[in-house]
Amino acid sequence: MLNRRQLRIKALQAVYAHFQSGSDNLARTEKQLISNLDRLYDLYIYQISLLAAIRDFAEESLITSKGKYIPTEEDLNPNTRFIDNRFLQQISANRDFRRKEDALKINWSGAEEIIRKIVKNFRASDDFAKYMKREKDNYDLDREIVLSLIRNHIITNDVLRSHFEEINSMWSEDFYMSLAMVNLTIHGYLEKKDIETQLPTLFKGQTPLKASEDKVFLIDLIRNTIINKEKYDKIIDEKATNWEFDRIATMDLILLRMGMAEIFEFPSIPLKVTLNEMIELAKHFSSPRSSVFINGLLDRTIAEGLKNKIVVKKGRGLVS
Repeated sequence: MLNRRQLRIKALQAVYAHFQSGSDNLARTEKQLISNLDRLYDLYIYQISLLAAIRDFAEESLITSKGKYIPTEEDLNPNTRFIDNRFLQQISANRDFRRKEDALKINWSGAEEIIRKIVKNFRASDDFAKYMKREKDNYDLDREIVLSLIRNHIITNDVLRSHFEEINSMWSEDFYMSLAMVNLTIHGYLEKKDIETQLPTLFKGQTPLKASEDKVFLIDLIRNTIINKEKYDKIIDEKATNWEFDRIATMDLILLRMGMAEIFEFPSIPLKVTLNEMIELAKHFSSPRSSVFINGLLDRTIAEGLKNKIVVKKGRGLVS
């Protein structure tokens, strides 16, 4: 489920924590990474559970309205399109999700006010009004309104993000990545899927008997970045013209080491992909000028490595 960009972000976080700790314990770093990834998947289950809780709260609100002392016609005959949402009913009944939700003992009783405000703002939105009034009624529209709920009322909700951080301090950092996983699940869900359908695993192709290629890539990237630190730092020092090594920002150093690990140790990853990925990570995690510096240094490393035949890529189109 995690894509290669997200895996590189997780590698960056793990390598940064390793070097900042001053420890040489690679096994501990890998163990902590796996633990953090497990917690990321837990957050994913919590966020799916939140969607189910929002639907349940909306249904309870309609029941409460019917019980008013003087109910209106709308109270007595409400539009139930949202609570009848096919995707939300489908995911709520999914046995794999329910097993994982029960294992985590998820309980929303302490977040009722957060859910109430989300439902209130969602109901007041134009997207919700259009959805409820549409003559057309199908599964794709049901999925789209859930995506709108996430996009406009969940991903921007700082109070909700703080609530998750109170449960697990790492979850504020993982909030957006986990929601991206939820979005991917929604996009990939089909109306024909039954209650026995398994939720996506964290790593694509992962099974109890087979290690995922993506998981192997992640672990190997971290190991090579850390183990080959001195070799990569020597190249950086040589190539960082007009720039003292000690003045290079820690995050830039780590991105350069990661880039060199991919250049030298991963023959199946195209050089252009490595360059683009390190540049994008620099734009997000480092200073505005870092991407230019990292691009230039890695580009010079690649040119010299190809010339001296120490950069070897297997497969058509992997060099350019």
